[in-house]
Amino acid sequence: MLSSAQVNFSYNYEISPIILNNGIAANYPNNILPIVNLTEQLSNSFSSTGQYFAEYRVMSGGSLEEWQIAEYPFASLTMAANAVIQMPLKISLVMIAPAQNNGGYVTKNSIFTALKSQLDTHILTGGTFTVLTPAYTYTNCLLTGIRDVSTSSDKQVQFLYQWDFTQPLITQQGAQQVLGNLMNKFQNGLPTPTALSWNSTAPNYKLGWYE
Repeated sequence: MLSSAQVNFSYNYEISPIILNNGIAANYPNNILPIVNLTEQLSNSFSSTGQYFAEYRVMSGGSLEEWQIAEYPFASLTMAANAVIQMPLKISLVMIAPAQNNGGYVTKNSIFTALKSQLDTHILTGGTFTVLTPAYTYTNCLLTGIRDVSTSSDKQVQFLYQWDFTQPLITQQGAQQVLGNLMNKFQNGLPTPTALSWNSTAPNYKLGWYE
């Protein structure tokens, strides 16, 4: 039996760590839309089996600080320290989405097709993303790509997808304001499907079904 803290961690960082901002989320409360809303509203997986359509894991290599140092000689260390250039941060998640028993690849194909269409619309209408990780919340991110990273040794094909995000540079004041507004929205609650809750999940929640 999972504790409340474990359930919250799993939901926030493994089930729905991607939040859509503005774009297609403009008609939702606070202009935010958890990714689980897009996948679970198209799937009856959770309601019938207690399992979600997909889970996510943070991939190694994400950046928390990224600075570029000029390569020409400086007159002093102080001048060198003042010449560094801040670089955009990058973070990647792996989406684990195997074909499940209730519909198999037919259902999976429909969900991925609809998900791609909605992501295309979201990006083309100026939507951004928030990526939740246990160490840091990446706000105002842009999605740069989703690609299949499954291997030939896997039991299923096309069930691991890497999501790559970049956090472009904005002013420090603007970043602080955006983060503050986002935290307020989280505290006020996020919109979720009927069977889901931001702070808890329905009974019979299972982990590790993809193994």
